[in-house]
Amino acid sequence: MFFRNLPDGSILARLSRAVSLERVTSNDTCDIIFDAAADMVFEAERRSLNGDLWEIFYALAVAADENPLCHIFERTLIPESFSRILARDIWARHKVITAVKSIIENDDLYQDLKPLTDFIPTNTARVSSAKNAYEGVVRLAAGIAEAETPEDMFRSVREFCAIYGSGIFALNYAFKWNSAEKKLSAVDDVDSRTLDSLIGYQSQKNELLANTDSFLRGYPANNVLLYGDSGTGKSSSIRALLNEPDFTGRGLRMIELRRDQFPDIPDVLALIRERNYRFVVFMDDLSFEEFEVEYKYLKALIEGGLELKPDNAVIYATSNKRHIIREVWADRASSAEDVHGWDTMQEKRSLSDRFGTTIWYPSVNKADYISMVKAIACEFGLVIDEAEMENLAMRWELAKGAFTGRTARQFVYDMLRRGL
Repeated sequence: MFFRNLPDGSILARLSRAVSLERVTSNDTCDIIFDAAADMVFEAERRSLNGDLWEIFYALAVAADENPLCHIFERTLIPESFSRILARDIWARHKVITAVKSIIENDDLYQDLKPLTDFIPTNTARVSSAKNAYEGVVRLAAGIAEAETPEDMFRSVREFCAIYGSGIFALNYAFKWNSAEKKLSAVDDVDSRTLDSLIGYQSQKNELLANTDSFLRGYPANNVLLYGDSGTGKSSSIRALLNEPDFTGRGLRMIELRRDQFPDIPDVLALIRERNYRFVVFMDDLSFEEFEVEYKYLKALIEGGLELKPDNAVIYATSNKRHIIREVWADRASSAEDVHGWDTMQEKRSLSDRFGTTIWYPSVNKADYISMVKAIACEFGLVIDEAEMENLAMRWELAKGAFTGRTARQFVYDMLRRGL
């Protein structure tokens, strides 16, 4: 029942093969264990994992497994009979780790691997997602290692699942959809900027925060469309929600979908429908030409189709266009000849109407633009005469043609590149 979907190339699967001595030679065992150890060290460095790596990577396998019983722990307790089955399964699988550690302890060939039982990373984590969850994995590993009975081990797993959940959503906060493999792929390095670090647009950010907070509380929340000029921070504002205090701790997860992936939306919804998380489905730079009809599929999905969008999901989208679908003056001229011309116009606006909350991000004024430049320059430690920096920033804006946060950041990057 447990680990039934364990990938063949995973660390635990390889270690299981290494201790199956009847099927491999001692040289094979050595190669497998050292290769697995190298991968463990690499991942431990990336995520700043410290402690007994053998136990930690067993705990990771437990936490990451998409086990339906562990999914139930996200919501409630499972029946005692199933608890006993899962406890024995976790206990039995752990014998692989016990066997590997015994081999290392009793064979001088593995002397170099002994420090892995008390590993200390050399650097802070190079990935930015799910730091708290990986700290939880380290605690789970300690609980598993100290367990004297299957019930003790099971109790540690249950406590982890109750706090963090299970599977891919327990260990990651941001995802992209892989259309070829029909699965979600975790995004490790997410944008670390917070809403507070994005200069200006305070009322817009407050509206986005209020809707998201309501959603995380389990109250009704609208789908949100952020529209306005390019480079004003629409996408950055949505991504920054992952860095708001305790939002991810309250269950916020974000899935980014491209426009060409709209046909896969039912597959995505099937994965998240019964999970105890709150999902923002993020669609960036949403726009359609007048001859493109894919928007009709999205329109029905958001509101009006037979399959309802689950309560634990909302759609946040950005667009440079208020009505998303391109409109031209000819539309208005032709409506005079069209018997149902108003209906035609309404059809083009029907997608944007599905978004209960629309937030406008216009270009800022000169003063706000200069404030953005100064804030970003301070962020990167750029020291330059204030009057000179303002003069250079205005010249840069003339070339770009917009008072936006993107223009301000690009200007500072250019200054840094030139060593000014």
